[in-house]
Amino acid sequence: RHSEPLQVELLKLMTLMMEFLPQEMAGSRRELLKFGWDNIKKDWDLVSKHWAYVNLCKFISMYSTPLLLVLQVYVALLRTHQPEVKELVRVALDILVPALPRRLGPQDMLKCIKWTRKIMYEESHMMTHLIHIWHMVVRHPAIFYPYRGQFLQQVVTHLPRLGLQHNCPFEQRALSVALSDVVLAWE
Repeated sequence: RHSEPLQVELLKLMTLMMEFLPQEMAGSRRELLKFGWDNIKKDWDLVSKHWAYVNLCKFISMYSTPLLLVLQVYVALLRTHQPEVKELVRVALDILVPALPRRLGPQDMLKCIKWTRKIMYEESHMMTHLIHIWHMVVRHPAIFYPYRGQFLQQVVTHLPRLGLQHNCPFEQRALSVALSDVVLAWE
């Protein structure tokens, strides 16, 4: 049994090895998946747990993965918006989201889109959550382009709250401009 800091360093090492030695690591896919998943289930602090999510996202991007696991990781990352893990969640989603079309068929990709919309709807009262999800859409507009029709109504609803209030922070205003640019590019 390793200490938590050592496990985090092992997660980082395994993530790098999957990135730079994918063929060599392919023979150990089962062990890599088990290692990442076991570390998510441990009762650790948020930062340590989210290094495990980064590790699993790298695994998903490199190797075929069961659909249920892909969806569980995606939904868990969408639901996470705590400030202390904001950067790790961004890194994990930036690894995972571009891999979704490669790992999922059209029907399964539609499930991801439905989960995204569902979480947006359920968490629409929390501005930090909306910002988190819209940032993901803005960073990966090509992935969401085929499903743009499902997001336009929510853009219209959320845009005034994101950046048109007189006292909103610069980050929100920048996001609302970027989101407007994405919508214009989509149309």
